[in-house]
Order: sequence, then structure tokens, then C-alpha cells
Amino acid sequence: MLIISFFSGVVAWTFMEYMLHRFLGHEHKGKNFFKDEHQMHHRKVHYFAPAGKKIIAATTVAVLLFVFLSLVIAWSNALAFVVGLIGMYGLYEYVHTRYHRRGPVANIFIVLRKHHFYHHFHQPKLNHGVTTRFWDRVFGTFHRVETVTVPRKMTMDWLMSGEDIAPAYAAHFQLR
Repeated sequence: MLIISFFSGVVAWTFMEYMLHRFLGHEHKGKNFFKDEHQMHHRKVHYFAPAGKKIIAATTVAVLLFVFLSLVIAWSNALAFVVGLIGMYGLYEYVHTRYHRRGPVANIFIVLRKHHFYHHFHQPKLNHGVTTRFWDRVFGTFHRVETVTVPRKMTMDWLMSGEDIAPAYAAHFQLR
């Protein structure tokens, strides 16, 4: 049961990632704790919210979720779920930052980058997933991406070779 709880937490994070990004980051009218930082990230593609804010939010969610779940399921299963959720959140943070700051280690990872960068540079109402495209497919916000056009002022160092797209990425990205 612990393994099921852990992996349920992992899957729950991917769902939360999608929902937070779509509804708090884009569809919510007005201001909220998430939207301001998220909109800054869209304006300045190299900007990420300060780690302190993320740690406080993740700790608060983890503690409250553990307390609530412990009331309805065994504390060990509650802990396994929370560890899966927060662990996947940590992986999300690493992956998202890496998309923007470092080149892919294998071509297969370009697919998720294109999915994410299409959201950034083409259509912010589509492709909300960062670690998975699954929920975009489920909720009808998926758009298959062949090539992403990146504004010159928002290019990432790993993407460039001099003034042009690096040859390794030319089939997937172009400059605007």
C-alpha cells in the first residue's frame, strides 16, 4: 500500500501542476499568490520565483496535506503520498529550470521542451503541462508541436550557436 500511496502522490502532483498552471496562472481573473510570479516568468523567460517562496509554499502544503490525510488514512500511507507529491514537485522544479537553462541530454526530451515553449511563445492557453502532456490531452488543451518560434530576445543560451539556432536544434526551433 505504501508504494501505491507514493505513486498516487506522484500522479497527483502532475494533476496539480496542470491545474495550478492553467487555472491560477492563466484563467483566474485578478491577482493571486501564483499568478504574479507566473506572469513574470512569461514576460522574462529566464525568471523563476525565488526558492524561499517555493519552499514555504511546498512545506505548508505538505504539512497540511499530511495532517488532513492522516485523519482518513494510515499515517504511513499519508506520508508516502506526501513524499511522492513533494518529490515530484521537486523533479518538476528541476526539469522546468533545466528546460530554460540547459540543453537536453537526449533528443527525446526535446518533445516536452517544445510542448512547454509552445505555451510560452505561441499560445498560453494551451500546453500547460511541464512534466507531462497527459492532462493537456485529457482536458483538451493539447497542441502537437513540430517547430517552436522563439523571440530573439527570449532565446536560451543552450539553444544558440552564435547568432543562430544551434544546428542540433534547427529542426525543432526557429527565431522570430
